[in-house]
Amino acid sequence: MFKVIKLKSILIALAALIAMTAVILGVTLGAKRAKSATAFSPLPKKTVVIDAGHGGADPGVTGVRTGVKESELNLKTALVLGEIFRAAGYRAVQTRTSENSTAPGSFDKQADMEARRETITRAHPDAVVSIHMNKYPDASRRGVQVFFATEASRPLAEGLQKHLNQTMNEPTLGRAFDPIFGDFYVADNGDVPSVIVECAFLSNPIDESLITNADYRLRLASEIEIAVARYLN
Repeated sequence: MFKVIKLKSILIALAALIAMTAVILGVTLGAKRAKSATAFSPLPKKTVVIDAGHGGADPGVTGVRTGVKESELNLKTALVLGEIFRAAGYRAVQTRTSENSTAPGSFDKQADMEARRETITRAHPDAVVSIHMNKYPDASRRGVQVFFATEASRPLAEGLQKHLNQTMNEPTLGRAFDPIFGDFYVADNGDVPSVIVECAFLSNPIDESLITNADYRLRLASEIEIAVARYLN
């Protein structure tokens, strides 16, 4: 009888020990998981403002053959670019999401530009990319050009132009562009790196044909995102 009672006591004590070990192990593993999750948690998302130039009563330049409006192509390219940034984990803010002007009421260029600036300011972005289309008296001029307005934007502009030269300009044109510095309102955002990308010359029929193709716009937007992300990271 004594041996039976003693055996039961040993079994009960052993069961309690196993249960306690399991609890301790569970707590330890949970702590390790929590620590691991903290160690590998993603960095806060950076914000990029994407500005689709023109809009509403301001169509911008038009295509030499089809008469396509710059504002329409700007919007299509900007929206695709925004989706690519979001897919890569960025917060992408659009200044314009429709063919309308950014400011309500009858069109006023100054009000439109100020509305864009307000969107940029509210977003507290890490970078600004304004999408436009180019035009030149010489119809043979082609390619993708980058413009900037502040010294704070120069590294982004130079890196972006270099990447676009390597991936878009040199393979098809056999030439490269330098980024152009000037007084551009939408690209003047103080210490926030800001660039204007003139995606194509609508005065050139080849560029017009390319930029009106959705696949080409997707490729161009992808290259812009790669260069800007490389700069931000």
